[in-house]
Amino acid sequence: MAALLLRPIAMAAPPAAADWAAQHQQLVARLAALAPSAGAFGAAYAPLYQAGLPWYEQWGGNPQHSVDDWMVPPEQYASELADALEHGRNFFADNPTALLPMAFETKTAGNETLRANYWIILPAGFAGSGRRFPLIISLHGSGWLGHKISFVRQARKAASAARCFEVTPIDEGGPWRLDFLNAFLDRLLATLPIDPDRVYVEGHSLGAMATWEWALANPDRFAAISPRAGAGEPFRAVRLKHVPAWVIHGADDNIVPRGCSDQMVAALQDCGASVRYSVLAGGQHNMPGDLDEGQVVDWYLRQSRSHDPAPADPLDQLGLTAAGYSPWEMIALPEQRYWQSEPVVLADRDAYLQAALALFKHAHDRGELVDAPFVQKHELAAKRATLWLPTPRTLQRNQAADPASTAVPAGRYVRFYFRGPTEKGLAHVADIAAAVEATGQQLAGTVWVTPITLRPDIPSYVAEYRAELK
Repeated sequence: MAALLLRPIAMAAPPAAADWAAQHQQLVARLAALAPSAGAFGAAYAPLYQAGLPWYEQWGGNPQHSVDDWMVPPEQYASELADALEHGRNFFADNPTALLPMAFETKTAGNETLRANYWIILPAGFAGSGRRFPLIISLHGSGWLGHKISFVRQARKAASAARCFEVTPIDEGGPWRLDFLNAFLDRLLATLPIDPDRVYVEGHSLGAMATWEWALANPDRFAAISPRAGAGEPFRAVRLKHVPAWVIHGADDNIVPRGCSDQMVAALQDCGASVRYSVLAGGQHNMPGDLDEGQVVDWYLRQSRSHDPAPADPLDQLGLTAAGYSPWEMIALPEQRYWQSEPVVLADRDAYLQAALALFKHAHDRGELVDAPFVQKHELAAKRATLWLPTPRTLQRNQAADPASTAVPAGRYVRFYFRGPTEKGLAHVADIAAAVEATGQQLAGTVWVTPITLRPDIPSYVAEYRAELK
């Protein structure tokens, strides 16, 4: 299904607004009137009709927002669905290889309404089999935020019967929300014959970041994951000790550098997790059309959810107060070697990306895996920041072989963790200066910041701060 979402977008010509409005209301009325008859096809299909019949009214498009021309126009789909029901035919059973559009709606504990539409592919013979089937959830990237979808008559060749449920929710807003994703999965598990021990999640780009984030927050929900062209949170990788991962990234990705996947793979290896890593030679940010998704599905279906308890979340062990700060402590670090960037404005995403690509290139040119996260070096008086990437551990053992690196001598630091904007974290250094000086130590005016979570522009962002001591 992931390859399907990378098709070029070509929009069909919309109908006239007046014609569409009349047709839309007629179809909505027909489908509403037919809702009671959908129960005639048995308990297996009832949840599909309950989610499928409201789709056209809520998400069917309008004259200004038609769907791509490789999808059936929503009005044609709604008409076909109504015709089938009026003649006593089970539309969903008659289209066993299709992508079927569905509607999802729920309320959060705070009474917020969450809505989305999604595609589903049904496994062959699921109705009346008495079996539970695996589920694959595919999370799209930012290029598909709020995208219009409709019925796709044949998403699979008839000869390749689906072995599992596959769903692709369509995100209407921005970064994926975990409360939505968990509520969505809860609904699927409650209404469809899904094996809870065989739930798999994959995603591309923004969807890969959500795949990492969702699995890190809820490792007990998944049998395996496959993030593609994304970035995760290496600090928390131990959470996935019992969740196999197949990580895929293009070697020449200049949107989300493959070094971001390197860091997660290295962290998973360090904690003894099961991880496969495919770096696609010459691959750009989008996955190539010939990616063998069937091979990944075969791998999924060999994985079953572990019932061993997930390791504790390192985030919960930082001692963060309600204000977001942990108590500060003094630590000593040995000499370490880094590659460093030119000064960079961290808020300039393009400049940050180019600096990151240049540093990752040092590792990849040497055939190395990037095995540590970036560190931001802030010189407070000069108001200047640079990026520093620790050289891989194999090169740390052979410093003379890497003259491009810079040695940071052994030293002492004041360390704390902070949840919130970097500017506030840096300001906290001044707040604790007097307490530090009371111990007979002096701050040097340089702070090293290591991001721990993704997305520094959100309130829950966490980083480690190390203020140098003179």
